[in-house]
Amino acid sequence: MNWAGTEFKSLDLGDASRNRRAIRLMDALSARPTASIPGACGYWADTIGAYRFFSNDAIEWPAILAPHIQSSVTRMAAHDF
Repeated sequence: MNWAGTEFKSLDLGDASRNRRAIRLMDALSARPTASIPGACGYWADTIGAYRFFSNDAIEWPAILAPHIQSSVTRMAAHDF
């Protein structure tokens, strides 16, 4: 499993295809953080999918951030400060 798949394994956007698209996007965008969306996605179909994802009103950004926050808290808890 890639970084995004591990980091967002508890992601729930209400639809399995949305979850998969979100993880693919996070993986692509994190691999090329300075690239444009088309540059990061690489293929035209993935670029169109990204723009559709970003414009989907059914997607709640807090739902995307929640598993990332939880993963970060879990990682931090493993360290003494």
